[in-house]
Amino acid sequence: MNRCVWGGTSNAEEKPWGFEIRWSGLFHGKELHLRAGHRTSLKFHRGKTELLYLQHGHIQAEVADERHFEDAVLYPARIMNLNPGDIINVQAGCAYRLTALDDSVVFEISSGFDNSPAIRIEDDYGREVDESGKYVFVHPSKENDI
Repeated sequence: MNRCVWGGTSNAEEKPWGFEIRWSGLFHGKELHLRAGHRTSLKFHRGKTELLYLQHGHIQAEVADERHFEDAVLYPARIMNLNPGDIINVQAGCAYRLTALDDSVVFEISSGFDNSPAIRIEDDYGREVDESGKYVFVHPSKENDI
């Protein structure tokens, strides 16, 4: 049996902010198509680190590291404005949200396959969010935008 090359799968799924194409095989990832003016939920993953590559459009990323939930004053959230070709790495436990300033395409590559669902903190579209009170997110001020 030849183990040098093998196939994978992909499937598309509509989302309230656009749609995504998931693909898997040796590596797992998504192609996120966000419509201008829409944004993803504010969320984090417990066991999955992600690389986000902006292929097309302009995105505003709201991000905070895992310490934000312990002390939002010492570890504030911030805004990152992304242009085509920009990459951000989001480690497990770090909350983030993407807002499309234009129609945008983002490639999301995961550090591994983690079947656990994202912890959704806020959502504009009425999807289920964590209401335990454990994850209080303080939105960034304009002073710490980068």
